[in-house]
Amino acid sequence: MSKLVLLILGISLLLVSAVSAQDLQLDPLQPVNAQITADTLANGTQAHTRYLVASNTYYAFDGALDVDFDLVIEGPDNGWILNDATPPIFFQTPASDGSARDMINLNQGGSATLKNILLTGLHPNDVNISSFVRNFAGYKMVFDNCVFTDHRDHVTRSTGATDEITITNCVFINADRRAYSPFGGMPYRLDAACAALTFENNTVVNSGRLHGNGGNFFTSVQHEIHNSFLNQQVNAHETHWFEGIQANNIFYNWSFRGRKDDTNGYEAHFTPWDYFADVEFKLDSIALYHGRNLMYLEPTITDFFTNSLADSVMPCFLWSSEIDSTIEADNNFTIGKNYGYVDPGFTSHPGNTQAMMDWVFANWNPDLRPTDTPDWRVTPPVTWSSTGQPTLNWPPAWDLSYSNAALLTAGTDGLPLGDLNWFPSAKATYMANRATYIAALRDSMVNATSLYIPGDTMSALITPSVGIYDNQPAVPGEFRMSQNYPNPFNPSTTIEYSIGKPGLVTIELYNTLGQKVATLVNGNKSIGNYEVTLDASSLTSGIYFYTITAGEFSQTKKMLLLK
Repeated sequence: MSKLVLLILGISLLLVSAVSAQDLQLDPLQPVNAQITADTLANGTQAHTRYLVASNTYYAFDGALDVDFDLVIEGPDNGWILNDATPPIFFQTPASDGSARDMINLNQGGSATLKNILLTGLHPNDVNISSFVRNFAGYKMVFDNCVFTDHRDHVTRSTGATDEITITNCVFINADRRAYSPFGGMPYRLDAACAALTFENNTVVNSGRLHGNGGNFFTSVQHEIHNSFLNQQVNAHETHWFEGIQANNIFYNWSFRGRKDDTNGYEAHFTPWDYFADVEFKLDSIALYHGRNLMYLEPTITDFFTNSLADSVMPCFLWSSEIDSTIEADNNFTIGKNYGYVDPGFTSHPGNTQAMMDWVFANWNPDLRPTDTPDWRVTPPVTWSSTGQPTLNWPPAWDLSYSNAALLTAGTDGLPLGDLNWFPSAKATYMANRATYIAALRDSMVNATSLYIPGDTMSALITPSVGIYDNQPAVPGEFRMSQNYPNPFNPSTTIEYSIGKPGLVTIELYNTLGQKVATLVNGNKSIGNYEVTLDASSLTSGIYFYTITAGEFSQTKKMLLLK
């Protein structure tokens, strides 16, 4: 440990920032847990409320920190942490027997707020931390602009009920699955209810799963909006929510482990929505909207299933067919259209797909497994030498901004799908109008019209382009009109419609007073699929209604213009 202390001393910056009476600057030469535990007044309360740390500095734990107060650990705000080349770095040291130890335990009355820091779960002896923060009886966790990397099981696991969990602008890397069990490695797991859970504008690269809820309970509110998820081994979501919004996310290489016919159970679905069968008499209490997410598997993966696994392994399901009866029974339980088979065209891909396929092959062929589990991690942000000296490999080489023009305006808010931190101007727009966008998503729980239709598997995805009906031939006698996209919009939006019988077709736009403000279509159309674009540059912000009339068919939908 002496070499590590000398290293920390050598790389620490001068701590010259002003510190208020409520703040304490942590000393990188002393264990974090020991310093904070000792910072206690005679009456048992904390002497300080916020603990500050410096850029380009390593901070070590030498055991778990037990918290029954409002803990805040905060680094300098240098913008999005993925662009900060010198963040503060936290790590845990192994126990005397070499085993892994967690960092923070929340007990009665405790909360944890972590901001602008990088936490590595890779111990100097190459074992992985199980969880960074374990909540046993605390009431709140807030993680903003942090990096969590190379943990084994969960960034946080909550076995006690909480009022709030808010995770925003964070980067998760290498939920370390150097094993053949894929059923771990997730940002969070809830084994008790959470009144309000927000997971927004985060990037997750390499996970075993995504979000886990254990047991038959239902969290009150869960918002999972504008996140980029890459390379997830198995099913992502256990959805036990009274209100759940899951929208505008990218799920790239979702459930890449695949499934077999004899494993078409729990692990075969992206989300086991059939769990809602347990509340068949409480359906009026449940509201769900899942829509405008991108579900994509690289062709390398689907080709691997066909060519290297002898067609015995197949892509996973999005959800169980049992969910159809729940949708039919409850009009607040809504699955919207999602995008499928659309490659975003990332600026710089992590490039570990072949290593992932090596793991998949070994997973399904236990008799052919190599001595060491195939390692499909990207380069860990922090690595260790044999003498316990750390190396910071940061920022990462990959860049998840993308060039697919259709996806750049494909969100329900007209913004790019995925983590908006990759698109700073779009992020600024989102934050300025966030309340309005969330309200529109809540409205979609009841009023969404671009929907998955129970029993019609083709209705689940918009493929292969942004158009809703692009790959679905017009059906004679069937008329359809889509929800405009994007919505809300500024200044233009597109409406797609399908004509099942030749004749005169009109699409007209009305304001909330019932006054016609535009005629978008007025002419004879043959059987086929069409689209029309509205340029609302001359209109004021607000709600508008558009109506299609084709023979005896008439339908009206609502759109929202935000300027």
